[in-house]
Amino acid sequence: MDPGQRKRAIRALWIVGAVAVIAVVVTAWWRWDYRNHHARHTSLIDKVWLSDDDRTVSVETSWYPHCDGARPQLVAQESSGTVILRLERGMELKVPCDNEAGSINQVSVTLHSTLGSRRLVDASTGWDLKPSPR
Repeated sequence: MDPGQRKRAIRALWIVGAVAVIAVVVTAWWRWDYRNHHARHTSLIDKVWLSDDDRTVSVETSWYPHCDGARPQLVAQESSGTVILRLERGMELKVPCDNEAGSINQVSVTLHSTLGSRRLVDASTGWDLKPSPR
């Protein structure tokens, strides 16, 4: 390979590498922006209650059995400073079916230890949740 070809090959590799890096950065930014925008508008958790023993967290959510699939489940991810609540549904969320009344349901999860001074956080929005008094 003569020096001119080698120089062009190295330049081409730099260009391909730069384009690949830009593509990765743009894709990562787009996914982050989409996720954050989507999360700001899709909180599934409405009202939140904490039991007297400070271990059972309950939330109110709407559920359309024939459209949403299985009954939603509340999942808690606990750490020393936070409890992150995530509402899981059996299927992808869909627009409520015609001629079907949705129902408001309460779902609960029992924590491994009391909530205490830990923050309660909505996983879909990242916002702090404040339990309502019963």
